[in-house]
Amino acid sequence: MADTPPHMLDFDALDRALGWMIRDAATLEMYMETIVKVLCESPYGALLISGESSSRVLNVCKVLIDAHPEVPDAHRTEFKKTLVEAKAAFERRHSYVHGAIGWAGAGIPGNVRSRRLRAGQDFQPLDLEDLQQLAGEFNRLIGRANSFLGLALAGFPSHTPEASINN
Repeated sequence: MADTPPHMLDFDALDRALGWMIRDAATLEMYMETIVKVLCESPYGALLISGESSSRVLNVCKVLIDAHPEVPDAHRTEFKKTLVEAKAAFERRHSYVHGAIGWAGAGIPGNVRSRRLRAGQDFQPLDLEDLQQLAGEFNRLIGRANSFLGLALAGFPSHTPEASINN
C-alpha cells in the first residue's frame, strides 16, 4: 500500500454525483425560467430570460415578484429566501463545472480554472461529499420552486391549505 497516492478519488462516484448535481441545477433553472414567464403575464416573457445566465434569471424573478402586489407577503418572503439560496447553490456549482481536473500539493485532486482579470489560476479541491450535498440542495430547491410555481399558476389564492392550518 505504500505506492497508493495519498488522495485517491473515486472518479465514477464523482461523475455520477456531478451528473446528478448538473441535472438538478438545470431543472431548477428551468423552473425559475417558467416562473418568470408566468409572472411576466405576457407571451413575450421568454424574451426576458432566454439564453440568460442563472443569476440573471434569479434577478428577473426578484424584480417580477416585487412587481406583483397580489402575492401574499408570506409567499413573497419565502420565494425571496429561495432565490437567495438558489443563488448560493449556483455559485457553488460553478466551482465544479467550470474548470479542468488538476492536482495540487501532495496529489490533491481539484478543479483548476482561470479567473477574469487574474494572472494565476484558481484551484478548488474536489469534495465528493460536498458535491452530493449540493445536488441534494438543488433537489430541495426544485421542490420549493415547484410549490411557488403552482401558487403563481393559481393566481396566488388567498385560501391555501397552509392558511387554513394557521387560522
